[in-house]
Amino acid sequence: MKALIIVLLLLVSACASHRTPAVNAPVDGAEYYQRSQPIAGFQQRLYPDPEGGLGHSQDPDIKVTDIRLTATYTVLYMRYGKDPDGRNNNFYGSSAISFNPKAVLASADGRKTYALLKTEGIPMTPETLDIKNDQRIPFVLYFERLDPGVESFDLFECKSDNENSCFNVAGMTVRNPDRSAGSN
Repeated sequence: MKALIIVLLLLVSACASHRTPAVNAPVDGAEYYQRSQPIAGFQQRLYPDPEGGLGHSQDPDIKVTDIRLTATYTVLYMRYGKDPDGRNNNFYGSSAISFNPKAVLASADGRKTYALLKTEGIPMTPETLDIKNDQRIPFVLYFERLDPGVESFDLFECKSDNENSCFNVAGMTVRNPDRSAGSN
């Protein structure tokens, strides 16, 4: 009898999912693909893309893993984490991270900026989050929604110096057509 109970418990645990539930999982598989380049039909990128990132940053520890437009927000999904294979990396130390509440998104032409509204997973300065250098911390930033037609933009958190590395990311893109331009 005891052996039967153990077998049943093993079967039940084998059928149960041990994966963590997906955060912000897309409702439709079509949300995973974004056509931003002419060859996108042949080489579609799978999103979220935690390794390749979107845009580029001077700090290799910062990655944008996804960008979403909602009716209210421009949402950036990001990750902070040290590369264990990086040069001059103290992988066994710790860091204190936070996000500047005065951060903005700026259109590629620099004519328009969009304010940070809220964060999830990372505190706003002056509060900090202490993390070990072997941790990877995902977080979400909510900015004002980009105006229709603004499809290329940059994130500017602050000016980096010898003591602080800012979460600045250039060259991000998202599909956001100006629908009013074709209705005239």
